Amino acid sequence: MKRTLLGILILTLGGSSLAWGSWLSDGKYAAEFLTLGVDARALAMGGAYAAQTHGASAVYWNPAGLAFLPAKEITLMHSEQFDGIVGYDFVAYAQPTQANTGWSFGLIRLGVDDIPVTALEDPTQGIGNGNRVIIDHLTSDTELALLAGFGRALSDRFSYGASAKIIGKWIADESAYGLGFDLGVRWLPAQRLALAANLQDVTSTALVWSTGHKELAAPTVKLGTAYYFDIPALLARVTVAADADLRFTDRGEADQFQMGPVTADTHVGLEYLINVSGAGIALRGGAEPSREQEDEGFFGNYTFGAGLLFRYFHVDYAFLAHPELGDTHRISLAVLWGHTER
Repeated sequence: MKRTLLGILILTLGGSSLAWGSWLSDGKYAAEFLTLGVDARALAMGGAYAAQTHGASAVYWNPAGLAFLPAKEITLMHSEQFDGIVGYDFVAYAQPTQANTGWSFGLIRLGVDDIPVTALEDPTQGIGNGNRVIIDHLTSDTELALLAGFGRALSDRFSYGASAKIIGKWIADESAYGLGFDLGVRWLPAQRLALAANLQDVTSTALVWSTGHKELAAPTVKLGTAYYFDIPALLARVTVAADADLRFTDRGEADQFQMGPVTADTHVGLEYLINVSGAGIALRGGAEPSREQEDEGFFGNYTFGAGLLFRYFHVDYAFLAHPELGDTHRISLAVLWGHTER
């Protein structure tokens, strides 16, 4: 039943997008699948990750973080969204260079398969006991994004980066393609404090459908901060992080804050990392914005997770509970080699 309802919603939104150019030109939710996030560590911390990212997933969160890659890295993430209805996957490769620069390529895929499309047994007649609704055929929704980015450090405290993304969407018999760009910076004003900004879709990202209509994704400014402190007696490090997403389009009650033509969402996260003989065990928690603030509260979507971190591989898990569409489980695996001495 959930799969059927979700399929109807996807096809309804997709069909209305293709039918009404005025709605398309607004583009409030163009490429919305890219807002789900990647990397189970980041997602367990509520998506508060722009200021602390430094692995292969930095190509998504903030390309400035690619300047501080500790090693070559391949990372994989698989997510079962909404009781397994939606599959969401991420893969990326990143590599540091000798010139205080790093680069990364990544691929994101969201897919909903086997969506039933219904019809009447006899389309020429009205619905009734002798003319029931049947499943006519199955269709799917597939959305892809290919990412490529680099980061460069101007000093030990400041770096910048840029990334490009090619987006493809296929809903039923229609398709759309688009190209977007992100710019990011990361600054360490103090030893334990990091500040960051990532301007996503800096030139606006246009998705052009096979019908000729367009969706335009307005720029989003992601601001992030992270602070960490050590507890030597417990061999532990605690990281506290917070992000704010500022969108230059009126999404109304879909976001936490509405300020005229600008809306905003906030994310907060916490990590408790114990390091023993080079091996780390991490416990994480965070909060994402609630889309049902009246019922669920200001932060209605709480996240939890854990990780095992070794020199050559990391395993991370994140959990998100949804009040209506079921639970989401995310698992990441990262393999690292060729470590640098940064």
